[in-house]
Amino acid sequence: MKNKTTAGIFALFFGGLGVHRFYLGQTGKGLLYLLFIWTFIPTIISMIDGIIFLTQSEEDFNRKYNPAEYYASLNQQQTQTATYTAPAAPPTDRVPRPTGPKLDPFRISGDQKYADYDFEGAMQDYRRSLNVDPRQGEVHYKLAALHSIHEDTAAAMRHLSLALENGFYDFDAIENNDHLAYLRATPEYYAFKSNGYRTPPATAAGEPAPSEPADTLELSDDLITRIERLAKLKDDGILTEESFKREKAKILRS
Repeated sequence: MKNKTTAGIFALFFGGLGVHRFYLGQTGKGLLYLLFIWTFIPTIISMIDGIIFLTQSEEDFNRKYNPAEYYASLNQQQTQTATYTAPAAPPTDRVPRPTGPKLDPFRISGDQKYADYDFEGAMQDYRRSLNVDPRQGEVHYKLAALHSIHEDTAAAMRHLSLALENGFYDFDAIENNDHLAYLRATPEYYAFKSNGYRTPPATAAGEPAPSEPADTLELSDDLITRIERLAKLKDDGILTEESFKREKAKILRS
């Protein structure tokens, strides 16, 4: 262990010879002091070193000049602090339940890349996330937006339909997301919305798509409102998942 007081005295009285540097194990600096002693610069620097050594705290000195002993002592203190263990919980037959769902790393990485405008990378990570759990409605919704950016109508519609099938009912987001602007302007989306946000049955080859009736959008808006109310009741715990699906099916059949 190097002593800061000893180092300070060496620096003040023998600093021009670099004695304090040799004492601290800094042989290279000590040799430099000896080489330039004739310039008196080492003497001036050593006076400053001596004042620093004598005025700095023991902790700062040890951290710099006694690192092995300092960190060993620090680890010992942390070990002594961690030796206290809380009393064991009473035994129970219940299996502990997880505190909540955890996002997989692919979804986290996809969200970061989406925020950084790395759309291709985000799409790849979201697809990997769906391989882990294909029932993530929000991930399908984000993929729909990304495919809309790339003007891939078929893929965007497929993921948007899967988003609603897997519990994504934020219709305001669907209608106002700028990244879905291209998709919302397509006939496929209009047919999807007119059919209560469900994929309409395929028409025969060569058969023209139905024209836009004036009252279809009013009916769709009403369906949306009723489904949103059901989704809120489910989120509040008033309806079970089975009850929600049953009531939603009744609304869509009406």
